[in-house]
Amino acid sequence: MRIATFALTLGAILAVSGCSRFGSDSGLNPFGWFGGARAPSTLEPRGGWKDQADDPREPVPQILSAGFQPMNEGKLLVVQAYAPVKGWWDLEIVTEEIQPENQLRPGLDGVLRLVLVGNPPLTGSPEASMAANPQVDQMTVALPISTIKLSRIREIQIRSASGAVSLRP
Repeated sequence: MRIATFALTLGAILAVSGCSRFGSDSGLNPFGWFGGARAPSTLEPRGGWKDQADDPREPVPQILSAGFQPMNEGKLLVVQAYAPVKGWWDLEIVTEEIQPENQLRPGLDGVLRLVLVGNPPLTGSPEASMAANPQVDQMTVALPISTIKLSRIREIQIRSASGAVSLRP
């Protein structure tokens, strides 16, 4: 009777240790018996890092204003820009340094460096020859920033082709 109890106890201990966090790679872990999920071997995203060198968009010519709008869980960074011709499209606020998707990490100095980029009108298109009106043809782009991300940021710099704007959250 004691041998059977000892054998059952030993078997239970081995089964539980095979399922532990640190022994998850062992052959005793039942989640790995039939080709279960394995931990990724790299932190690189599935589509790879988005390389800004491959981005054909260029910085918008001029930033008119930048400011924050309150949200429930952070702030909305709203940037208004202007281009001398109509037809700019696919505008976005991107980070200067390559970062994981949906991450806004400031540099070591606490400054988050952003660039307002977009595609200019195609050469030869009617929009490329139409002068823009500064009162009507303003471009507005927004970027939500959570409270947690804002707590790590000391300053935000948004760059355009002709200058930059700095904000403190």
